[in-house]
Parts: sequence; structure tokens; C-alpha cells
Amino acid sequence: MSEQAGFTTDHLADWLDDWQGGRRLSLRGRNKIALAAGMLSQSGEALNRFAGFIRYLMTNFGYEPGDFLEISYNSVEDADGWRPAPYDSAHCDVTLTDVTAHVGRGLRWYRGVLPDDTRYHLIGYSLGGVALFEAAGALLFGEPERWQGNLASLITLAAPLFGTDLGLEGDLLESLGFGALLPGGQGVRELVARGRDPSHRASVERQAERLRALGVNLLTLADRSDVVVTPEDAIIASPFERDRYVVSGPRAGWTGGPGVPLGHGPLLGDTLAWVRMAKVIGPQERRTS
Repeated sequence: MSEQAGFTTDHLADWLDDWQGGRRLSLRGRNKIALAAGMLSQSGEALNRFAGFIRYLMTNFGYEPGDFLEISYNSVEDADGWRPAPYDSAHCDVTLTDVTAHVGRGLRWYRGVLPDDTRYHLIGYSLGGVALFEAAGALLFGEPERWQGNLASLITLAAPLFGTDLGLEGDLLESLGFGALLPGGQGVRELVARGRDPSHRASVERQAERLRALGVNLLTLADRSDVVVTPEDAIIASPFERDRYVVSGPRAGWTGGPGVPLGHGPLLGDTLAWVRMAKVIGPQERRTS
């Protein structure tokens, strides 16, 4: 059933048009979940990839379809300023600076159209986690009066926050001539360079400390079976605590497909990850007026 089915005139004031055609944003709940997909993705894929977790929150924590926002890797400028626009895999194949800029514009657009008391919970998979981590820092450190207290949590899943070298399996695939199956482009080259730069790791850890100090609940998860982004690439924690954030729980079915490069594990369908994420986000809070 469509999320817009059953609307009455009395309830139209509870909804706003999203940037995606055919979608609406609910104004009834304060918490909004912003979802960002990974490399090689396209518009609509974040909502599809996180469909299991979305159903879990709707069934158990009082959320509705209009509480979920999709982050775009594209934006356009019009008379009212920047707004998100549909994207395809080519929009992921740019520099990380460009990706982060589009993500930041999308978050600013949502901040401008939704009520001032809205709390944003950012969840990014793979490239989406890196982009949201960097955009969150830029927004919160650069515009604290608009974001402090509103940016409630940041969750990353299999996100190469520290960069990546694609692991030993990636090297093996390259040596066997299967390098074309691995994600390429400017962003991946930058992530590989970051993985070889100790100063980048230190800067990520400093930013994580600043985000937490400003009230952001930060959770970084990784999948032990992931050979594209290892736990060492993805988890912000001391080596002695890292295993706490490696998910190895019951598996839902996983078939790969667009937006999930060869070697990524089934973290998005992992029920244990859903439980950890929901604990950070908490139940929906209904507005009373």
C-alpha cells in the first residue's frame, strides 16, 4: 500500500513533499532517519537496501514511511538554493570532496524544510558512511547553531572511515585479472591513499571525539566476513574494544547486486546490527501539535 493512501484533507498539514517524486515526509514524528547507500548505487537504493531495518523500526518503534530520508549524491541549485536531485552510479565516481558536498547540501535542504525541533539520525553504508561522517563534521563544526542538538546520532556500516586497501582478497582478485569487478574511480583511489596514511587515522579519531563531545551518538559497525572493508578500516575504537562492534550475528538472505560491490558482507540484513542501531536511535517521539 502506498504511504500516501488514506490521506484526508485534515491530515495534509502533517506531510511535506520530499525531493523524490511520489514520496512525502511526515511531520508527526520528531525523529528522522537519513539513509545513504554505498558505491555504485542510484536513487531509491538506500530505501531498498535498508528495507528490512525500516520495517523493523516501523514494527517495533513507532516509525512510519515518511520518517525515512534518502541522501543523494547529486544536487542542483535553483532560485531557492541547493536541493537534492536524482543520482546514478556515475555521481559516486567523483572525488570524496564532491560526494561530501552533495550530501551536506541534502542535509541542509532537509533542515530547511522540516521543523526546527527535528532530530536527525544519520545512517550510512560503505561510501555513505564516509560521506555522512565528513558532512556531519562540516555541518556541526561550521554551523553549530543550526545543528548542535539536532544531529542526534551517526551510524556507519562497513564504511572505510580510515581508508582501505581492499584487503588481501582484493589484491588476489587484481592479480587474477578480476580488478574490473571491484569498485573504481576517484573516490576509491582516495580511500586507498587514506588507508596508507597514518595521519588520516589520527584525524578521523579526533573528529569522532569532537562529534561525541557535541552530543552526537556515534556507532561504527563492521562485518567480519567483509573483504572490501575490514573492521580495522571501519570501526572507531581502541584495538581492545574493536571486537564489540564487529557483527557476527544471525544472517538474513543476501544476494549482492547493484550498490553492493563484490566482497561486501550481508551487514544490512543482519538482525543483530538492527538491534544495535535501534538502541542508538530509540523510539519515535510524536509531536503534540
